[in-house]
Amino acid sequence: MHTAKIDLTLKPTGRHLAFSKEMLEVAHVFRRVGGEASTWQRVAVNARSPFLDTDTFAPGTLLEYYVQHETQQGEPEARSHVVSTTVA
Repeated sequence: MHTAKIDLTLKPTGRHLAFSKEMLEVAHVFRRVGGEASTWQRVAVNARSPFLDTDTFAPGTLLEYYVQHETQQGEPEARSHVVSTTVA
């Protein structure tokens, strides 16, 4: 499994995630709120890039994201590194 590319940019409207995606790949966006003690949740199914997370969180909240790529048959194909930010 290879590593997918992901970039996180903060926008006034939320967190902007840009990631690589081949034409036929399926990309799911996962988010973890609050660090390692928390569980990962899938926040977007078959997402398009860029994805904008507009959910609101309290200042100081740690947010982490990664993208999981799958084939059309549902087989894992690639996963991005984890990117993170703290809500201002």
